[in-house]
Amino acid sequence: MRVLHFADLHIGVELYGRPLAGKPWSSRMQDFLDAFDYLVDYAVEERVDAVIFAGDAYKAREPSQTQQREFARRIRRLSEAGVAVFLLTGNHDLPNAEARAHALEIFRTLDVPNVHVGDEAWFQREGFVPQVLETRSGPLQVAFVPWPRTSRLLAKSDLAAASSIDQIEKLIEVAISEMVEAQAACIDPGIPSILAAHIQLSGRGVAMKDGSERWMQGHNAPRVPLSALRLGAFEYAALGHIHNGFQVDAEIPCWYPGPMNAVDFLDAQTPKGFLDLTFDTSKPKGARLNGSGIPRLIETPNRPFVTIRIRPRDPDPTDEVIAAIAGHDLTDAIVRVEVHLDRDQDAQFRLSEARKALAHAHVVAGVRTILPVESRSRLPPNVQPDASSPIETLDTWLRLRETPDERRARLLAAARELLEESEPVGA
Repeated sequence: MRVLHFADLHIGVELYGRPLAGKPWSSRMQDFLDAFDYLVDYAVEERVDAVIFAGDAYKAREPSQTQQREFARRIRRLSEAGVAVFLLTGNHDLPNAEARAHALEIFRTLDVPNVHVGDEAWFQREGFVPQVLETRSGPLQVAFVPWPRTSRLLAKSDLAAASSIDQIEKLIEVAISEMVEAQAACIDPGIPSILAAHIQLSGRGVAMKDGSERWMQGHNAPRVPLSALRLGAFEYAALGHIHNGFQVDAEIPCWYPGPMNAVDFLDAQTPKGFLDLTFDTSKPKGARLNGSGIPRLIETPNRPFVTIRIRPRDPDPTDEVIAAIAGHDLTDAIVRVEVHLDRDQDAQFRLSEARKALAHAHVVAGVRTILPVESRSRLPPNVQPDASSPIETLDTWLRLRETPDERRARLLAAARELLEESEPVGA
């Protein structure tokens, strides 16, 4: 049984984009659609059995009709090719208002063949049970954890007893653990099983590199300990939310694939694509995953992100900067340049000529000149720091600032108390 795992598609990203002739969207949105097309073509040509999407179809919580249409076109291609598709709700798929439909709900409403939606509505209707996808190679069990909406998770908890953020996070952990444990109890060990979760994990084994999910999210996410996922009941964990893919050190293969296209320079730290794994349905649980259980990363077409850093030596740094730019292939790339200069070089640097050398890049994210930080004394220039005691120095500083006598006396008294408290016992 062949299964693909991807996440964090984020259709609608326009950062570093340019207008496209004949298209109602930018070059960057086209980049993300091209990556999605690559996955769909791969799934159809390879006769993949199932595709697990671990959340965040769009950048915006309420995507445009055009963005929804383009996503639906590609899901329909998978459906018509007989590929079972599981769509998990991520934080970017949820509406801004509680009563509104989420961005993936339409697939359930229209009862699109071979398409399953993993959201809170499933649990409300069916209880905490996994979904079973019928594939060409037999059934596949998918337990899931949609993006944890704190208000709903804590609706039945004793919030009055929670007096701190740590206690609230503990209640969230317990709620998610119970959600997963209930689904794990329903797992048939004779059938391949996956846990899909759009979540930010924490704890030992989770050594992630932060990416653009930080600023795209706009607020702190609840962090859930790895132990809350009860992974021993499953054979693979398909995660989403973190934008730099990596393997979580867990008792079963557990992966964040990252997005199929880098959103910004932070995301460009790791290869981009989707994961391809195979279950041997003739084998027992624990031995079904191909090879060592490590899925293959199938890299998708990506626009390069290039960072050029240079510390010129010549008094006029312009030619050195231009030469450094010429040493990189910037065709269709998103480029940023960091030039470290001293103050004399900065006066000679011809920024316009450096920008001309970047003309063949797709987008210039910026040319930044970085100057040395000047150390500044915290005391007035006529006060020598070693010439007097701290109290005398403070008194001199307050007088130079023409601080009123009454306020100066209070500040000096407070300073004496602090110094006395800081002295070691017996000094």
